[in-house]
Amino acid sequence: MNGAAASAFGRIRLAAGFLTIIPVMGSRGSAPEDVAASLGWFPLVGFAIGAALAVADHLLGFVFRPALRAALIVMALAIVTGAIHLDGLADTADALGAGRDRARALEVMRDARIGSFGALALFFVLALKLVAIAGAADTTRFAAIYLAPGIARWSMVALAHRLDYLRAQGAGSALLARDGGRNFNLASVIAVAAAIPVIGGHALRGYATAVIVTLMIGAFYRRWLGGVTGDAIGAGGEIVETAVLIALAS
Repeated sequence: MNGAAASAFGRIRLAAGFLTIIPVMGSRGSAPEDVAASLGWFPLVGFAIGAALAVADHLLGFVFRPALRAALIVMALAIVTGAIHLDGLADTADALGAGRDRARALEVMRDARIGSFGALALFFVLALKLVAIAGAADTTRFAAIYLAPGIARWSMVALAHRLDYLRAQGAGSALLARDGGRNFNLASVIAVAAAIPVIGGHALRGYATAVIVTLMIGAFYRRWLGGVTGDAIGAGGEIVETAVLIALAS
């Protein structure tokens, strides 16, 4: 394996380490530039997760009814990602419930406890995912499960690309370092290439939904916080993932 390929593989492993509970060797002691560059590979990890879950859903179809399979897929998605983005969604919802004061919102996001707004956000997002997958036609169900996690992680890269990161320290400060658009460009190429196996009107509807919702979330974050945090980016990913599943199920 040449140097460029080894570097890319290392960055993919870092991305997998950030996004999943899969134990990834070599993620410690990585160079800061590799950590920052791993962000561009987030969609690849997302599409890999989606592909695995889509295959699992198909195999479960020999045993379980669609609604129960949908519940198992939503549960598996939360488990394999360590529910890290769901945690970000809960923290962001609690911060939003605390009011429009930026300093107060950032303080609430640091609180590990889940409040009433966070609990409601988790309930509705998980419920909407379950209902969307359960109600999807057989022709679009596979595509929905496959595409949504990858497109959602593209949206996370897009939010990081468009907005300033508000934390001076922590893992996100290295991960979301400014890169002149390289991560966003790489993530976009991966997202487009990943659509080829399921190209069609339903896929285009999912991508269009993701772009529109991402732009709306970005505009809201800019007005509310003046930038993003890791929690806010994770929340955006969860919202886009849910919106894509709904768009593809309709």
